[in-house]
Amino acid sequence: MTNLTEFKRWENSISRMHFPKWEELPSLGLYVDQVAAVINENLTSSGMEPLTKSMINNYVKKKTIQAPIKKKYAVNQIVDLLLIGFFKNTFAIDDIRRGILQITSKDYPKQAYDRFVEILNARLRNETIPTNPNFDPANEQLMNFGIDAVLAGLKARYLLKMMAKESQVEKDNHENKE
Repeated sequence: MTNLTEFKRWENSISRMHFPKWEELPSLGLYVDQVAAVINENLTSSGMEPLTKSMINNYVKKKTIQAPIKKKYAVNQIVDLLLIGFFKNTFAIDDIRRGILQITSKDYPKQAYDRFVEILNARLRNETIPTNPNFDPANEQLMNFGIDAVLAGLKARYLLKMMAKESQVEKDNHENKE
């Protein structure tokens, strides 16, 4: 039977992860390498794949995010990239963009993003999600489903990786006995 100690330790470590709210993000324009550093600081701590400068440039070329002004990225672009980085291993980029547009069509981007962060941070800590009667219920449900899908995928990938590693150790031990 698989030892779940390492998995529980990892799960506990991601429960301490804190996704930044809008005001916690840099408000001054950042260059692409600085943007990548900010994004990856928040993504890689949970085991998510980092965004590279090339990926960010491709998102701009494909108009997935707005182009920077004078090579500097604003908070709204950083938020879009954080969301893309969070969802990209579970959903297609077009679906992520459509989800962002759907949610921000009824709520301001800052309020929608901060609500996403409240839900995500509560989910990471297995806490009750604080209610917000001013937020569109359908949008909130969409965020809940998306967050749950990403977190379930993250947990499944980590557990599978851990099980494969343990299986390899057992195989190596068995071969060494022969």
